[in-house]
Amino acid sequence: MSVPDYTLVCGIDAKHFEQLSMVWMTWKLHKPSLLEHPMILFVDRENPVDVVTIHDNIDHPDLTIVDWPPREWEITYPETIIDKKEKFGKAQRYKMMAGFVHVPAAHVQTPYWLKLDSDAIALADDDWIDPEWFEDLPDVVGHRWGFTKPANSIQLLDEWYVQNFKGVPLNLPFDNPESERISHPRICSWCALFNTAFTRDASTWAIDTCGHGMLPVPSQDTYLWYLATVGDPESVLRVNMKERGWTYRSSFKSVRSEVLLSLGIGEDRGL
Repeated sequence: MSVPDYTLVCGIDAKHFEQLSMVWMTWKLHKPSLLEHPMILFVDRENPVDVVTIHDNIDHPDLTIVDWPPREWEITYPETIIDKKEKFGKAQRYKMMAGFVHVPAAHVQTPYWLKLDSDAIALADDDWIDPEWFEDLPDVVGHRWGFTKPANSIQLLDEWYVQNFKGVPLNLPFDNPESERISHPRICSWCALFNTAFTRDASTWAIDTCGHGMLPVPSQDTYLWYLATVGDPESVLRVNMKERGWTYRSSFKSVRSEVLLSLGIGEDRGL
């Protein structure tokens, strides 16, 4: 069994480009095999980054830059689908997460695609993808995770699934009536691989039921994990990406610090 060909897919707006530029240096240093696979970078066309600037910083030899959303799609992303107090309900986040379904569906030509977030940092071990992961051609291979937040995400997906496909919903129990999350085994997609054919289906279903550029919930990994799970729980493979030489950080400052450590340079020397 060999590792199937894949395309690296990243998404940025102007705010997150500097962060991607930093982690990119660790990807090149510790995971140089990424340069052997095509890369698609989708860029928020409402908060863009100059193409020359992108190529100056992301020097991948096979890089395709895609505007997101497409100019022919006039979309207003709502902030009310999930509690507005949560970051998950922010329209900008919704837009960029939706791109991680619809962009690979439209542009990836390889059997799989690899999602790396701009807070994913490479530490070591370029031989990090296990061919055995793909023995049964899973839909999703992602870092293991233990909860969904906000808690009503699964309820919204259950309602959407029953209404549109008449299928059996997951009906996951809430931790308690006041909980902000549901505890259950799932994946987190800061470093994850997805079957491209499965992603195309997921994009089509979202467009047909929610409209261009939309998702039933503003979370790419929750949506794709849910679809794979209700279809066949065995099609989701949960692995430990941290044991494969990856890590992530949740703030710009902490990403920068981890990048400096990964590159083996001191804070006082800068980037």
